[in-house]
Amino acid sequence: ADAASKKRSLFFGPFPVPDEWDQILLMVALFHIYFCPYTKVEESFNLQAMHDIIHHRQSLSSYDHHEFPGVVPRTFLGAIITSTLAAPVCIAAEQVHAPKMVSLYCVRAALAFLSVAGISAFRFQLGRKFGMKVSVAFALLCCVQFHLLFYASRPLPNTFAAIFVNVAFAYWLQEQYMHTFSVLAFAGVVFRCELVLLYIPIFFSALFTGRLGKIPSGPLSMIGGSIAAAVAGLVLSVAVDSILWRRLVWPEGEGLYFNAVLNKSSEWGTSPWYWYFLSAIPRSMLGGLLFVPGGLLWSPRLRPFVLPVLGFVCLYSFLPHKELRFILYAVPMLNAAAALELTRLFDNREKKEGRLQQYYFRVAVTILAFSLFAAFGFLRISAKNYPGGDALVELHLLESKNVTNAGLRPYVHIDVAAAQQGISRFLELPLPWRYSKEEGEHDMGGYSHLVTEKASVEGFTQLIGIQTLDPAAIINPQRHRPAHRTVMRVFKRNDLNIA
Repeated sequence: ADAASKKRSLFFGPFPVPDEWDQILLMVALFHIYFCPYTKVEESFNLQAMHDIIHHRQSLSSYDHHEFPGVVPRTFLGAIITSTLAAPVCIAAEQVHAPKMVSLYCVRAALAFLSVAGISAFRFQLGRKFGMKVSVAFALLCCVQFHLLFYASRPLPNTFAAIFVNVAFAYWLQEQYMHTFSVLAFAGVVFRCELVLLYIPIFFSALFTGRLGKIPSGPLSMIGGSIAAAVAGLVLSVAVDSILWRRLVWPEGEGLYFNAVLNKSSEWGTSPWYWYFLSAIPRSMLGGLLFVPGGLLWSPRLRPFVLPVLGFVCLYSFLPHKELRFILYAVPMLNAAAALELTRLFDNREKKEGRLQQYYFRVAVTILAFSLFAAFGFLRISAKNYPGGDALVELHLLESKNVTNAGLRPYVHIDVAAAQQGISRFLELPLPWRYSKEEGEHDMGGYSHLVTEKASVEGFTQLIGIQTLDPAAIINPQRHRPAHRTVMRVFKRNDLNIA
């Protein structure tokens, strides 16, 4: 490592003192929150749990998961950690009667902070091992990509697991295998059991390359330490989650049984084996993917770290249900390979071989610029994917004067589609506003407003229509379909004055 990288030091555990690039990474993650503050159904459990921990606290009977438990239980540990970090600002906002939307930004910002801290731990050790220029190139690549920092503030089990994975990667670069495997085992038992598919190739890679043999305690101690960490995570999860779920439960164990044994996840769609390699990884890395082969070719010291991660993606590809977030853990290590190649191109640009090296570097800069534009395009499109949240916020603004001046007492029904596409309890306003998410067919006459995907409702008049991009019209413009279509509407009951 060069002198610049040695100036940085560890602040706490594996986490270094933040530098300017850590601050930039956090600002980019916060920018994603500003553009896309709402969340979708897969994030709803952790988000509602954060809301309940902050606003209901010890009133466990008021927690949302008792009424809407979801398909399988999830652990509260990630929500507890994030809510604790955000609680001082959220409580202060509550004391001055700020809308709960402020708390939504706070908890997501707290999660973004934790995610960037994990990335920073990995980047710090990357700089120590390969030099500060590689560390900077890595941060630059993260900033010009979309998914890594977009998901950094998304309250998904994968996001919480990714924080631990990046810390494990930091220990891995130091060849501290006991810490590496212990962190992976703990995170796997608590957040995502799929991490065993990452554990296995890392373990056997270290074993076959003789790296574990250099450790006096040997491979068996690594396995023993992992078992101890897994038991600790299991005890912690069962102890905390059983109280909150009101029954003896290991949430991730039930999720593993549901997805792997019963294979119920396939009901949400399946993809071919190669989907991660031909779709998910190219989208998550954008132009940075073009530099990975060069990094592996010219930097053999990184291959023992990248190849096991690619092995993880291969193993995961055998599961039929696939989503990009499932293999997002691989992106930082692939970015490390790309960063090494970018650094090589940067260092070679002034060499005497001629203008060819300068040309290569300029092409690399151009690719990064296009990646940045593509990432911003992804962000703009994603901002349109939460019509339920947009509709409810617009309703609050539209009816605010009627509530204040005309004595309107709104009672809003939120249908399943709206609840799954952006609405959470963080968006709710205090009395006289009331809300219902009752499902199934029932009398709508008692509601003043409806937030629904339906095109019309008898006895109600449409107030608001939320449009989103139609991918089919963009991909195939020859069909002459409009690029935008209305996907969410707000209706007001006819016997009330239409504002």
